[in-house]
Amino acid sequence: MTGLAREICLTELDVVRIETLLEDLRRRKSQDRQGVEALEDRVDAARVVHATCIEPQVVTMNSVVVLTDAATNVATELTLVYPKDADADRGRVSVLSPVGRALIGARIGDVLRVVVQAQRDNEFKVTAIPYQPEADGRYDL
Repeated sequence: MTGLAREICLTELDVVRIETLLEDLRRRKSQDRQGVEALEDRVDAARVVHATCIEPQVVTMNSVVVLTDAATNVATELTLVYPKDADADRGRVSVLSPVGRALIGARIGDVLRVVVQAQRDNEFKVTAIPYQPEADGRYDL
């Protein structure tokens, strides 16, 4: 899913909320079992830090991220959100989606390889994080 070679770093709050989401999806026997497992693997592999210690170049939940398509050089701004807040028309991508799973814990400069709707692998570079809640002193989002 992703070409990240660096350590994944997540905040404590993001981990708690994602684990709660995953537990709920497992209990409801989500149709996206593969996506649930992939996100769970990503969270399990992460180094967990307090929100005040997360670096501003790391994508956290509710971060606004600029992704540049490697093939077309077209930049897109997305906000990484929980599934209940996802809205493709507004650029709000769920952490359960392939792009969302690749984004959580990514850093500026990382190249993400993502399969979107059974198409070829797409490569996106994280080129900017115009807004990260923790960098803005928002530890509650």
